[in-house]
Amino acid sequence: MRGFTEALLTDLRINAPHVQAHVVMPGHIGTSIVLNSAAILGHRPEDMTAADLDRMRQAAGRMGLDVSGVTDDELRGFMQVRGEAFRDGAPTTAEEAATIILDGVRQGRWRILVGDDAAVLDDRVRADPERAYDADFFDEMVGAGGMNLGL
Repeated sequence: MRGFTEALLTDLRINAPHVQAHVVMPGHIGTSIVLNSAAILGHRPEDMTAADLDRMRQAAGRMGLDVSGVTDDELRGFMQVRGEAFRDGAPTTAEEAATIILDGVRQGRWRILVGDDAAVLDDRVRADPERAYDADFFDEMVGAGGMNLGL
Protein backbone atom coordinates (compact mmCIF):
# COMPACT_ATOMS: atom_id res chain seq x y z
CA MET A 1 0.00 0.00 0.00
CA ARG A 2 2.86 2.35 0.76
CA GLY A 3 4.35 1.86 -2.70
CA PHE A 4 0.97 2.27 -4.36
CA THR A 5 0.35 5.48 -2.40
CA GLU A 6 3.77 6.85 -3.39
CA ALA A 7 2.97 6.24 -7.06
CA LEU A 8 -0.50 7.72 -6.62
CA LEU A 9 0.91 10.83 -4.95
CA THR A 10 3.26 11.42 -7.87
CA ASP A 11 0.42 11.06 -10.35
CA LEU A 12 -1.91 13.29 -8.31
CA ARG A 13 0.68 16.07 -7.98
CA ILE A 14 0.88 16.22 -11.77
CA ASN A 15 -2.70 15.49 -12.83
CA ALA A 16 -4.93 16.37 -9.86
CA PRO A 17 -3.07 18.54 -7.33
CA HIS A 18 -6.35 19.24 -5.48
CA VAL A 19 -6.66 15.53 -4.53
CA GLN A 20 -4.73 14.08 -1.61
CA ALA A 21 -3.74 10.53 -0.71
CA HIS A 22 -2.66 9.22 2.67
CA VAL A 23 -1.41 5.83 3.78
CA VAL A 24 -2.20 4.80 7.34
CA MET A 25 0.27 2.37 8.88
CA PRO A 26 -1.25 1.18 12.15
CA GLY A 27 0.40 -0.65 14.98
CA HIS A 28 -1.59 -2.59 17.54
CA ILE A 29 -4.87 -0.74 17.98
CA GLY A 30 -7.29 -1.69 20.77
CA THR A 31 -10.28 -2.97 18.85
CA SER A 32 -12.47 -6.06 19.02
CA ILE A 33 -11.24 -7.28 15.62
CA VAL A 34 -10.08 -10.63 17.01
CA LEU A 35 -13.42 -11.29 18.74
CA ASN A 36 -15.49 -9.97 15.84
CA SER A 37 -13.51 -11.92 13.23
CA ALA A 38 -13.95 -15.09 15.23
CA ALA A 39 -17.70 -14.49 15.42
CA ILE A 40 -18.04 -13.80 11.69
CA LEU A 41 -15.90 -16.81 10.74
CA GLY A 42 -17.79 -19.10 13.11
CA HIS A 43 -14.83 -19.48 15.46
CA ARG A 44 -16.34 -18.03 18.61
CA PRO A 45 -15.11 -20.02 21.60
CA GLU A 46 -18.56 -21.49 22.21
CA ASP A 47 -18.80 -22.56 18.54
CA MET A 48 -15.41 -24.31 18.38
CA THR A 49 -15.67 -27.88 17.16
CA ALA A 50 -13.51 -30.82 18.18
CA ALA A 51 -11.55 -30.29 14.94
CA ASP A 52 -10.97 -26.60 15.82
CA LEU A 53 -9.73 -27.56 19.26
CA ASP A 54 -7.48 -30.24 17.79
CA ARG A 55 -5.91 -27.64 15.45
CA MET A 56 -5.33 -25.38 18.45
CA ARG A 57 -3.64 -28.19 20.33
CA GLN A 58 -1.42 -28.95 17.33
CA ALA A 59 -0.48 -25.27 16.95
CA ALA A 60 0.38 -25.07 20.65
CA GLY A 61 2.54 -28.16 20.27
CA ARG A 62 4.44 -26.59 17.37
CA MET A 63 5.18 -23.65 19.67
CA GLY A 64 6.54 -26.01 22.29
CA LEU A 65 3.55 -25.73 24.62
CA ASP A 66 2.22 -28.80 26.41
CA VAL A 67 -1.57 -28.51 26.45
CA SER A 68 -2.23 -32.20 27.04
CA GLY A 69 -3.71 -31.42 30.47
CA VAL A 70 -5.84 -28.53 29.25
CA THR A 71 -9.57 -29.21 28.87
CA ASP A 72 -11.61 -28.18 25.84
CA ASP A 73 -13.47 -25.61 27.96
CA GLU A 74 -10.16 -24.15 29.16
CA LEU A 75 -9.01 -23.82 25.53
CA ARG A 76 -12.27 -22.09 24.65
CA GLY A 77 -11.82 -19.76 27.61
CA PHE A 78 -8.27 -19.00 26.50
CA MET A 79 -9.54 -17.91 23.07
CA GLN A 80 -12.03 -15.50 24.66
CA VAL A 81 -9.40 -14.10 27.02
CA ARG A 82 -6.94 -13.75 24.13
CA GLY A 83 -9.41 -11.66 22.12
CA GLU A 84 -10.17 -9.47 25.12
CA ALA A 85 -6.45 -9.07 25.90
CA PHE A 86 -5.76 -8.01 22.31
CA ARG A 87 -8.43 -5.33 22.63
CA ASP A 88 -7.74 -4.21 26.19
CA GLY A 89 -3.93 -4.51 26.21
CA ALA A 90 -3.23 -2.44 23.10
CA PRO A 91 -0.83 0.48 23.47
CA THR A 92 -3.14 2.65 21.33
CA THR A 93 -6.91 2.88 21.75
CA ALA A 94 -9.24 3.12 18.78
CA GLU A 95 -10.07 6.69 19.80
CA GLU A 96 -6.37 7.64 19.95
CA ALA A 97 -5.82 6.03 16.55
CA ALA A 98 -8.68 8.03 15.04
CA THR A 99 -7.21 11.26 16.44
CA ILE A 100 -3.74 10.44 15.09
CA ILE A 101 -5.16 9.67 11.65
CA LEU A 102 -7.33 12.79 11.47
CA ASP A 103 -4.48 14.99 12.71
CA GLY A 104 -2.17 13.47 10.08
CA VAL A 105 -4.68 14.15 7.30
CA ARG A 106 -5.21 17.73 8.52
CA GLN A 107 -1.42 18.25 8.58
CA GLY A 108 -1.14 16.95 5.02
CA ARG A 109 1.12 14.04 5.96
CA TRP A 110 0.98 11.28 3.40
CA ARG A 111 2.47 8.63 5.77
CA ILE A 112 0.59 8.34 9.02
CA LEU A 113 2.13 5.96 11.56
CA VAL A 114 -0.33 5.05 14.29
CA GLY A 115 1.37 4.11 17.54
CA ASP A 116 4.94 3.74 18.72
CA ASP A 117 4.93 0.08 17.65
CA ALA A 118 4.09 1.14 14.08
CA ALA A 119 7.12 3.43 14.13
CA VAL A 120 9.36 0.61 15.42
CA LEU A 121 8.06 -1.75 12.73
CA ASP A 122 8.54 0.89 10.03
CA ASP A 123 12.13 1.52 11.17
CA ARG A 124 12.95 -2.19 11.18
CA VAL A 125 11.41 -2.81 7.76
CA ARG A 126 13.34 0.13 6.32
CA ALA A 127 16.56 -1.13 7.92
CA ASP A 128 16.20 -4.65 6.50
CA PRO A 129 13.45 -4.81 3.84
CA GLU A 130 14.60 -8.15 2.46
CA ARG A 131 13.84 -9.86 5.78
CA ALA A 132 10.57 -8.08 6.51
CA TYR A 133 8.48 -11.01 5.31
CA ASP A 134 10.59 -13.82 6.78
CA ALA A 135 8.83 -15.87 9.44
CA ASP A 136 11.34 -14.97 12.15
CA PHE A 137 11.09 -11.19 11.52
CA PHE A 138 7.79 -10.90 13.41
CA ASP A 139 9.03 -13.14 16.22
CA GLU A 140 12.06 -10.88 16.63
CA MET A 141 9.80 -7.81 16.73
CA VAL A 142 7.72 -9.34 19.51
CA GLY A 143 10.81 -10.51 21.38
CA ALA A 144 12.39 -7.05 21.20
CA GLY A 145 9.24 -5.48 22.64
CA GLY A 146 8.41 -3.77 19.34
CA MET A 147 5.03 -5.43 19.15
CA ASN A 148 2.69 -5.63 22.12
CA LEU A 149 -0.14 -7.95 21.23
CA GLY A 150 -1.74 -7.79 24.63
CA LEU A 151 -1.13 -11.48 25.14
